[in-house]
Amino acid sequence: MSDARPIGLMDSGVGGLTVLKETAALLPNEDILYLGDSANMPYGEKTNEEIIKFANQDIAFLESKGVKAIVLACNTVSSLVDHVTARVPLVSIVDAGCAAVLESCNKGKVGLIATTATVRNRTYEKKMAALTSDVQFISHGTKHLAQAINDNIEEKKALVKYIVNAIDPILRQHGISKILLGCTHYPIVKETMESLYPMVHIINPAEMQVKDLIRSLNGAEGLNPQKTKGNIKLYFTGDASNRQSFVDIANILELPYNELKHVTLDAFEKEE
Repeated sequence: MSDARPIGLMDSGVGGLTVLKETAALLPNEDILYLGDSANMPYGEKTNEEIIKFANQDIAFLESKGVKAIVLACNTVSSLVDHVTARVPLVSIVDAGCAAVLESCNKGKVGLIATTATVRNRTYEKKMAALTSDVQFISHGTKHLAQAINDNIEEKKALVKYIVNAIDPILRQHGISKILLGCTHYPIVKETMESLYPMVHIINPAEMQVKDLIRSLNGAEGLNPQKTKGNIKLYFTGDASNRQSFVDIANILELPYNELKHVTLDAFEKEE
């Protein structure tokens, strides 16, 4: 058996393009639909009720396109995965993040930098506690970093300030040598982080999330049988500046795509 339906990915903006890049690299024959809800970005500063509402809209949009699974390329949404509804499998990046940490170490303290909402919901801590008591997350919510990456990708001085504000508190207080990137925007500046903190192992869970996706599709049985390179379509909400952010980040990531299209999600709002 095989499944030629496309794979869906969603995020609150351009951050999930880092996961899309890994997905396209590991599954080059798959057709992929990516939705970035830039109009409502950043999800990480919203209430849980707002996040769930936006996530359900995103999921409903992708389901309307006939996807076979949805990769939640957003830590904030993944932290509330038990509260959203879907008809297709959802692949959480929180699960992947915990697995990536355990692949790197089996005990000790690991730093977690993430959005305010992700840290507030403590989903990483709960998930890790269910897996082992030997690894402890030291979490720090970063209020502005994702937005700064989205808006000021070429203004290095501004980005460095936000990166230092995110990482320094964890290092000063806890002497941690490993940090998990708990927001998919952050890998865009991973090289800058590594140049600032060469002694710290920066963990990006994107590859692990794609492996989880493959498992959720039952391996080859759920994959596209086509032998040619898959099509990648990008959808975004918002205005012209949001479109330009997609173009800029895709270029920085050297991520090819076939189409970039503006959409609105109001029609996919679910009734209470």
